[in-house]
Amino acid sequence: MTGPTVSRGVRRPRPLLCLLGFLALGLGACDQGPATNTRFMHPSGARDFLVAATRNQGPLHLEARGAAFPGVATAELPLVPVIEKAVQSRILRLTQAAATAEDPRFRLLLLFNAPSLTEVLALCRGAPDGGPARSDGRVELLAAFCNGEQLVSAVHGWVEEAESPQGKRFEQLIRQTARDLFRDRRRDE
Repeated sequence: MTGPTVSRGVRRPRPLLCLLGFLALGLGACDQGPATNTRFMHPSGARDFLVAATRNQGPLHLEARGAAFPGVATAELPLVPVIEKAVQSRILRLTQAAATAEDPRFRLLLLFNAPSLTEVLALCRGAPDGGPARSDGRVELLAAFCNGEQLVSAVHGWVEEAESPQGKRFEQLIRQTARDLFRDRRRDE
């Protein structure tokens, strides 16, 4: 009886390399984010709705609820400049005053640390308040782009150990969420 043969040029994996590969895969599970997940997208995508909402370069209404950081009001978060820069496919201006929005039917809704993420399709009909800031540094974000009571797109995101509102990790979460929220589904697929 002969043993297994090994063809020339085929190397057996070295045990150290296998261990390093295993550790690399295992450490990926300890990721601290930011990470986003598109929970809903209109079949045609969100870009056409964004164009309709801001056709005259007017601002889109931004409504933020909840607390991302202890002792920091939502109005103090650098949301407007980060989101405006993140959406590169169109010049985007935001306003937190509904009365100054170009088309009041459209709005961008951000819920920080919302208690429940299950009623995504109902977000535009009656959005819940966000929740209090978490003491462990985790920031949960549920973002929705609304056309009246119709949900156009929704993205859930999170980041661990967000150091501050001006920190890189928090900014990455906001930027990544905005890009996912306003993408053009036809071009992305």
